[in-house]
Amino acid sequence: MLKKVVIPVAGRGTRLLPTTKVQPKEMLPVFSSSRGDILLKPMVQLIYEQLFDFGIRDFCFIVGKEKRAIKDHFSLDYSSLDNLSSQKHKISFKDMKSFYKRIEKSNIKWINQNNQLGYGHAVSLASSFVGKDDFILHAGDTLIVQPNNRHLNDLDKLSKHADCVVALEKISEPSAYGVIVGKRTSKYSLPSNDKVYKISQAVEKPSKKISNLAIMALNKFTPDVIKILKKIPAGYGGEIQITDAIQHMVDTQMNVLGYEYHHSCTRLDIGTPDTYWHAQQHSKKLASKGWM
Repeated sequence: MLKKVVIPVAGRGTRLLPTTKVQPKEMLPVFSSSRGDILLKPMVQLIYEQLFDFGIRDFCFIVGKEKRAIKDHFSLDYSSLDNLSSQKHKISFKDMKSFYKRIEKSNIKWINQNNQLGYGHAVSLASSFVGKDDFILHAGDTLIVQPNNRHLNDLDKLSKHADCVVALEKISEPSAYGVIVGKRTSKYSLPSNDKVYKISQAVEKPSKKISNLAIMALNKFTPDVIKILKKIPAGYGGEIQITDAIQHMVDTQMNVLGYEYHHSCTRLDIGTPDTYWHAQQHSKKLASKGWM
């Protein structure tokens, strides 16, 4: 089973200004639930808790200069719980205590990205954390929700057969995403998902529509990707792109797979005002069902 995860949270969040001037976008709240009560939680906390509950214990957050609020949020501060122990704050108290207990059982490493050279560059900084192990790469502003975390189980099962696995979603207008071209394969079919693709091309924000299969926030890599990211040139937007590293893996005959996650999944994306609004709406519905 995969044991490590890298979570880049160093982006400036410029599309959400002025809200993100001092508040990291990953700390923006969406709805969650606890024992039947509705709560608001930072997106990055929900991502962490989902991965922890799946079984991950080794976490690496890539943070930027203005992201201290995230590190502070993950710092144990039991004194702050004293004010929440009354009946009035009973639910918040129990939920924060549960969050702290998870942190106590986790190994968390913080790495600074001092220069904003792209998502791929942020991942390359995790070399000492990754070591010789395969790892999950999870964006800090997007959460995929599915009952029983089936999407994570599918990723884990496929990871045994591939150097790279990417979660995919069919998007009508995929030009704002990394996009793949691939051929359906039954060789690696999953019990819960037969939409597995052998990837032949990966392009970041293509100018012409080559496919409607967009790369989502959840990927798996072997440690080879770190070396690749350190040597490939800057790509789209003058930044080091993880999509270009995926294409390099394809070009060098590494096994790169994608899986289109099940229609029961809901993707919560807080990267833009519109997607944040939808994340709020959908998370409220999911929280009312006790799914998050």
